[in-house]
Amino acid sequence: MSDVEDNKLPVESELPLYRQSEARASKLSSNQPSSKFPLWLLPVLAIVLVIGVLVGKYWGSDKVATTDVSASTNTQSDSENASDVNTEQAVLSVETVMPSQDNIGNTLSADGTINAKDIANVSAKVNGVAIERILVEEGQRVKAGQILAVFDTDAMQQQVLQAEADVAEAEATLANATADAARVLPLIDIDAISRQEADRYRTSKLQAQASLQASKARLSTQRLSVSNANVVAPVSGVISEKMAEVGVVAGSDPLFTIIKGGILEWRADIDPKLIGEVNVGTPVRVSLPGGDSVMGQVSRIAPTADNNRQITIYASLAANAKARAGMYQTGEFLLGSISAQTVPNSAIVSNDGYDYVMLVTNISIKDGKNIGRIKQQRVTLGERFGDNVMLTEPLPAESRLVKQGGSFLNDGDLVRVVDALSQTGKQANANGQATAKQASGTDTQARS
Repeated sequence: MSDVEDNKLPVESELPLYRQSEARASKLSSNQPSSKFPLWLLPVLAIVLVIGVLVGKYWGSDKVATTDVSASTNTQSDSENASDVNTEQAVLSVETVMPSQDNIGNTLSADGTINAKDIANVSAKVNGVAIERILVEEGQRVKAGQILAVFDTDAMQQQVLQAEADVAEAEATLANATADAARVLPLIDIDAISRQEADRYRTSKLQAQASLQASKARLSTQRLSVSNANVVAPVSGVISEKMAEVGVVAGSDPLFTIIKGGILEWRADIDPKLIGEVNVGTPVRVSLPGGDSVMGQVSRIAPTADNNRQITIYASLAANAKARAGMYQTGEFLLGSISAQTVPNSAIVSNDGYDYVMLVTNISIKDGKNIGRIKQQRVTLGERFGDNVMLTEPLPAESRLVKQGGSFLNDGDLVRVVDALSQTGKQANANGQATAKQASGTDTQARS
């Protein structure tokens, strides 16, 4: 029987490779007892088990994350500010200020030149004479009639002496002619002389009189020349220019220029569209070197525009030692005042070409400290006035701004507020508590 079976079953080595595994499995199954659970399911179960573990892990983590997000959202919706304050730390300690409402002058700025309002040119009244002395300098204030320079008068004095001699000679000639006429003319009554001879004596006397008058006139001219050798100020004012030099022979050119009364004026050109805001009498303030300024007022307005289509405005200035004719200075026409909101310059933060202020909002007390949240607010600036700047779009009056150091903060930062007002309030509370303790101690002593 076994021989028959051996003959029926082929040898394993003779089978193809894909049949050898089946034969080996058949031999094992024939040698082992039969089982109801097939072995080929084991790899399948292992694969299913691995897949189930992975899927379960993924679902579990997703569920946990979803639960955490939901819980976090609910917590924030319930107490967002309290959670932030409890978990965050203040970035900086800041001092805050509130916007102020100030009366600011309404001005119109312009550039102009400082010039003399009226000038007087002083020239020599003599010719061909050299200057001997100069008695004043530029910038010096002088009075009318004051001597400014003196010419060399030696030659003039000689001419005066000559003129005086001519006068004396003319007087003597006149006296002689008068005596001759007085002696000879009565003889005509007795026909002792001819009428022609009498006329000659009369003519000699008249010629002597005329010669004396001419000599006296020349003497007066020479004396006037000597007096004109002193260059005198025709008006009171300030010497603005001095062209005279010692040794220079006088001519027709001016020797000095005087600003009448020392009055200067500021001449500014403005657009005709703005001329309606400026009137005669409008106050002006003109800047000077060193941060100074000089006040004045509009004295006149040009009736026509210049070549640049601008209107020239003339404003008389008050006396100031730093103001000089010819200076090109910026000035302001004071057109009244307006009420505007201002903040300190230190509270402005500039970034990317825009200006901001850092508002402190949601201020609350935590552990005895004032804690607030930063809110960056964009603003539009107007003119600057010293340490303050005007806001063209006002903020709410109760706004609290970071006074300085705002560039170190970001929108949403948590800060500690350390205002002087808060410190004062704390001190007042401390003083009140101390007073209460003292009063309590006094009551206790009274009871005992």
